[in-house]
Amino acid sequence: MKIEELHSITEIKPEDCYQTRGSRPVRVLCNDLNYYVCKYHSGKGFPFTLFNEYIAACFLKIWNLPVPEFAFVKIKKDHIRQINYPYHYFDTLCFGSRYFGEFKEADKLFLETPLIKKENLTGRDSFLRIGLFDIWLCNEDRHYENFNLLYNLKSNQFVPIDHVFCFNTLNLDKEPCLICENESILTTPFLSRFFSRPLQHNLNEIRLKIIDDFTFNVKQCHENLDNILANIPLTWEPDRGFLKSRLEFYFTKTWLQSCVDFFTTLFTLNIKNQ
Repeated sequence: MKIEELHSITEIKPEDCYQTRGSRPVRVLCNDLNYYVCKYHSGKGFPFTLFNEYIAACFLKIWNLPVPEFAFVKIKKDHIRQINYPYHYFDTLCFGSRYFGEFKEADKLFLETPLIKKENLTGRDSFLRIGLFDIWLCNEDRHYENFNLLYNLKSNQFVPIDHVFCFNTLNLDKEPCLICENESILTTPFLSRFFSRPLQHNLNEIRLKIIDDFTFNVKQCHENLDNILANIPLTWEPDRGFLKSRLEFYFTKTWLQSCVDFFTTLFTLNIKNQ
């Protein structure tokens, strides 16, 4: 896949700055006439925060999960005059996710709305697949206190956002370990919205379908890994050999089985505990 490179065309206003747990991304109008929520590199060396966003977005796209369209964005110096950000934050290309203002934010209040129906199979499957995706890439920042999900009311799908804390919170250089139960959306009350009773007759069928999709999608990610790494911007100064060597573990049979087993445990226990 080829990632588009865009640039800002108007000044960024103070109201276009967002406060999140890990950063203060900015909303930028780009030369394709769409807005993008952009994350930038505020430190030195390789931008692992941007890499995590990029690699997760690429993999989510291969999984056919509804990740927002994304691009690399160059923010012009003249366009940050109204915001209090040092320009060196934007020396390298930013990672931008397409902004969709009509999507609903999934939070504790949204949990109580009637918008999520038990018969909503599309929402159910996207939710379960995102939960397994997070287990696979050790994403520690999508849970009951911070869902990092939007909801597309037209397609009835959950839209995953914000993947800075994949790989056990920016620790790609270390041996990965499974996320904790309280770091998974599979332990949130959302799960109970999709099942009419604890021992639903097709529960195992649903689980096996999600696992089959997982096996296929991970294989596709592995086959596309070289191309994904080749598209990393040169301004990020990537060591592609190092990155590939660290990612290879996530495709090993042992790791994949651990992910499937943990998914099964969380899925089964939390359905039965409804």
